[in-house]
Amino acid sequence: MVLKYPMRFAVTRSCLRGLFIAAAAVCLITVLAPKCALAQKALPQSSGLTLDQSIRLCLANDPKLRAGLELIHQARAERCTASLRPNPELSIGASLLPLGRPYTPEEPGGPPEFDVGLSYPIDWFLFGKRAAALASAKAGLHVSEAEYADLVRKRVMEVSVGFHDVLEARTLLAVAHEDLENLTRVEAVTRKGVDNGGRALVELNRVRLELLGARRQARDAKLNLVRARTSLQAMLGASAMAPASEPIGTLEGPLTASPLNASDAYSIAATNRPDILALRRKVTKVQRDVVVERRNALPEVTPEFGVAHQYQTSIGSPDISAWGTGIAVTVPLFNRNQGNRAKAASVVRQSNHDLQTALLELRAEIEQVVQSFLTAKQNATAVAQDELRLAAEVRDSICKAYEAGGRPLIDLLDAQRNYRETFRTYVTTRADYWRCLHRYNSAIGKQVTQ
Repeated sequence: MVLKYPMRFAVTRSCLRGLFIAAAAVCLITVLAPKCALAQKALPQSSGLTLDQSIRLCLANDPKLRAGLELIHQARAERCTASLRPNPELSIGASLLPLGRPYTPEEPGGPPEFDVGLSYPIDWFLFGKRAAALASAKAGLHVSEAEYADLVRKRVMEVSVGFHDVLEARTLLAVAHEDLENLTRVEAVTRKGVDNGGRALVELNRVRLELLGARRQARDAKLNLVRARTSLQAMLGASAMAPASEPIGTLEGPLTASPLNASDAYSIAATNRPDILALRRKVTKVQRDVVVERRNALPEVTPEFGVAHQYQTSIGSPDISAWGTGIAVTVPLFNRNQGNRAKAASVVRQSNHDLQTALLELRAEIEQVVQSFLTAKQNATAVAQDELRLAAEVRDSICKAYEAGGRPLIDLLDAQRNYRETFRTYVTTRADYWRCLHRYNSAIGKQVTQ
């Protein structure tokens, strides 16, 4: 079952459009980050970050998202440029000025003339060049908005996965510490037995080897936790992982989410994925670019109007003023914008190919995430808490029997190893389930109900 609301942005037309987009991006967390992904404890906000809070923090502070938002501002600026009308051209000049000798009635010349002219192109309106450019710029803005929405989609998924990476690494570190404590206790018991002469020295050496391995695993687990924390920290845009920004929650929770079949999931994704929407809008934009280049091949038309004043007193006549008008038209005999028109047509074909390629890759991606989700759910369901509880009980009972001298060391080490591997499998399968759930939600752009 899937909630029927698409992962899209409702973008306004005001100058604050980018801010509204960012606000809409925050709302995406209800789509891409289901609240039941964690059985979160009722802790105060100061004690750590929930998944929803982590996503909001990323959307507010992540410089990668801020850089993506700037592309929308740039596209809006390009639309503003395309909407501007051309400026008129004012020309001022003087001509027929005397050179070498003055003009006289006996030796007339000139007369000197002062000209003022004003011209204004009208081909942008006459042939629809401005309208075509504005339509293309608006389509470019829509492409930028869809690309930003896709960036938010990916970032939300990455934060969700990184959040559960931290939970998994922290739990595995606790498992390693528990294993280390148990082996330390076993070493003390074995050492005491060796000192009393009841156990062989080889048993103590074997426990020491296990203890060294446990310490190495604890160090590796701590390193993995640091890596997961710093990776999440980078996405949250924080300068340091303070205790208040430590992820809170557990990997527990009902494993009730079920994916759609690959065909239905693909249909939803092809409709709602913002990256596919961006490619479709890009096709629209380049088609409008073809119109722009075709209209740019049409002539440039510039009407002109001017006034002139002739200074004729020096040649015995009164001064006089006159006006004139005209029109300048380019004649496209050689340059008809052939290259740009051919390039625009090629870009249309290329964009269509890119869209088809993305749809093919989307189908493969959907099939992979669906199968990965099914596998992760089956694996997580196969390792239940009852199995973990039984493994702990077996370990504890054998440990007590070993301390009393009733069981050999090999049984204790096997029980300890079985519990450790069962616990680790339980943790990793649970974490894989939640990660696959978020990847699935991100892939189809819809929330799977729990």
